[in-house]
Amino acid sequence: MTIATPPARAGYVTNNASDTLSVIDRDGDAVTNVPIDLDPDAHEAPHHLAVDSAAKAVFVALAFPPEAKKNAGKDPHASHGNGSDVGRLARLDLTTLAVREARDVDENPGDVVLTHDRKRVLVTHFDMKRAMDVAARGGGSPSTMFAHLVVFDAAEMKKLGSRAVCVAPHGMTVTKDDRTAYVACYGSDELAVVDLASEGFPTSRIPLGATQGVPGVPRYGPYSATLSPDETRVVIADLEGQDVRTFDRATKRFVPEKTVNLAAKAFMPAFVDDHTLLVPMQSPDGLARVDLDGAKVERRRSFERAQCGLPHVVRVARDGRAYLVCEGDHRAPGTVLEIDPVTLDVKKQWTVGAYPDGLAFGDE
Repeated sequence: MTIATPPARAGYVTNNASDTLSVIDRDGDAVTNVPIDLDPDAHEAPHHLAVDSAAKAVFVALAFPPEAKKNAGKDPHASHGNGSDVGRLARLDLTTLAVREARDVDENPGDVVLTHDRKRVLVTHFDMKRAMDVAARGGGSPSTMFAHLVVFDAAEMKKLGSRAVCVAPHGMTVTKDDRTAYVACYGSDELAVVDLASEGFPTSRIPLGATQGVPGVPRYGPYSATLSPDETRVVIADLEGQDVRTFDRATKRFVPEKTVNLAAKAFMPAFVDDHTLLVPMQSPDGLARVDLDGAKVERRRSFERAQCGLPHVVRVARDGRAYLVCEGDHRAPGTVLEIDPVTLDVKKQWTVGAYPDGLAFGDE
């Protein structure tokens, strides 16, 4: 099957609970759902993706998590990070979304990022199970809880190397020169700074604040790292801390006076310009427009659950249009909204698969 929506107009969505990718037509109403089924007896759980339109390739992390427990309803991310089987990185054909090849990664793959030169694919591992297992046994050093950043050659799908970076690394961002990756370390309340240009990927770790939790029991819970367009700062969004924090690249430190409290779990935001951030939030669900220079929330809105339950990630396309992915209840189909980046009004809505949690564009 050839995808009818041309890449220049397409948004590609990972649907974690329905083992599918959805392709939305950003200029129309069409939604095409394509199954991702490497193993008919397994739950692939596609989680985050990256697109190389020039190479006609889509890179998708497959988590293979355990089935969620019936009594885990209070935590919508209860199975995220608790998988015991190895994950996989799959490369799909952009034209058909057929799986061309797949490679093993570690348990609980988290974020997937393609370097700007399109030569490498980076995968983090949100492996809280590793941390909890070490904590339960007792006596282990924090480094025994560390999960890996794995780097692949994008053309050959060959593993180039890996580095144990921190406890439960998840969201990451890469500088335009592809020399440095910044990784949010959920399980250890740190920002990992990874040298991608040196052998072995040397890594430093910077605490988010003075009152870190113990490894495996975070106080801030950084979930994502987002680089500003001018590359002067990295913004960290926190689940437990319910805020966004600014790391100044020039001084190599966090700037406490620029922390913006949101009173909600902050997930995966996006910049609309060098100074303004759109932040998806949960508990309560909503979206905030944040002025980072003024360290304040400029505008905030909530959604009806049927329209946008559990906002997860914002992405801004090259044309400046902003999109919000909404997980929903993880059973029924979720949604993607086009959002006015200034007013936060909803301009358009698409229904996709169950538990959508990643979005990439075909013009990338």
